[in-house]
Amino acid sequence: MKKDCHTHPNVLNNPAQTDSFIQKAVSLGLDEIYFTDHMPYSLTGYEYDRIPAGRVGDYCKKVRDIGEKYKDIITVRCGIEIDFHPDYTREIESVLEAGDFDYVLGSSHLHISGYGYDFSKISAEEYAEAVLKNYLCAARSGYFSILTHLDYYRRTFSELGRDLSKTGFDASKMFEPLLRELFSEMEKRGTALEINAAPLYQSFESEPLPYPHPTILSVAKDYDLRYTYGSDAHTADKVGYGLEKASAIIKNQKI
Repeated sequence: MKKDCHTHPNVLNNPAQTDSFIQKAVSLGLDEIYFTDHMPYSLTGYEYDRIPAGRVGDYCKKVRDIGEKYKDIITVRCGIEIDFHPDYTREIESVLEAGDFDYVLGSSHLHISGYGYDFSKISAEEYAEAVLKNYLCAARSGYFSILTHLDYYRRTFSELGRDLSKTGFDASKMFEPLLRELFSEMEKRGTALEINAAPLYQSFESEPLPYPHPTILSVAKDYDLRYTYGSDAHTADKVGYGLEKASAIIKNQKI
């Protein structure tokens, strides 16, 4: 893989880290790295690894300046990861209006405090369905270039001591009509699907596999979708991690 399309160097909160992200990408022979720090969001109630509120323009300018600094050795793209929630579209639109982005990642972090989900009172099936329905709304919004880590709920439940890989949990069978509706919408709008390698180094499952799970990809391959690959690195040592293995999985799915 010659590019990492999903990284979080925390550009404004930890500016010294950006150089180490670039250096790691160059050492791996990458041609491009995409900075995609998280949007500021009143819903989540925390600022860790997020662009500070009111500074989206500053963030974009800083990424552009970094790109200019390193233009002779690597291309640096300016992106952002936005948590989608249908009740907060105006807040999302204000972020998009304030920024100058090469592309926009759409995600669903319904596990974060503030979204109102109590995992002691909800099943994995109910939560996964809520997440996928949220991604469908995200696709329909037209805000996003790419949708990322569709089945992040795998990690959410693992952190609660429930390794879904050991239970036979198969979203492709449980939610096939919903997944087909989602992928059809993405195909229509030209929205790419990200293959996210984070589970390969987070190792929260007995058999680590990228997002989305190959069973979900078995449905996605019926649609004319574009694919991107991202490490979802929050530290420099994870830049580029697992991208070749993620690519091999795509090839095995014959996509």
